Amino acid sequence: MRGTANQFGLSFLCEEDYMYNKIVRPSLKTKKWEKFRDKILRKYNYLCQESLRYGISEPAEMVHHIFPVSEYPELEFQEWNCLPLTNKRHNTFHDRKNDKVIGQGIFWQKKRKREFLNFYKNQKNEIL
Repeated sequence: MRGTANQFGLSFLCEEDYMYNKIVRPSLKTKKWEKFRDKILRKYNYLCQESLRYGISEPAEMVHHIFPVSEYPELEFQEWNCLPLTNKRHNTFHDRKNDKVIGQGIFWQKKRKREFLNFYKNQKNEIL
């Protein structure tokens, strides 16, 4: 961090240090999410899936939604839309200034495109 302290000893951040802060979804504090998150972590042996692509075995620290819940809330509890990651790897999936999907996040969206399209195809068929 390159922030500096003012005369009162309070620090502030320079524009380069700005990180996108978003409101935590209420669902992240529910038992349903805790159980689902644990299920995803167990499914992938608690390992970061992005690290494994490079032959590195690292414990996952969080569960990432490949297609963001902010844009696709209906995909929040779809297993195929979730990926265990380390926090460091997760930061390569989003632009932290605007929370847009970038880099490796786009790679995984392309990789899971078939599941994404099938989900909406099935949703459409259920309505008809």
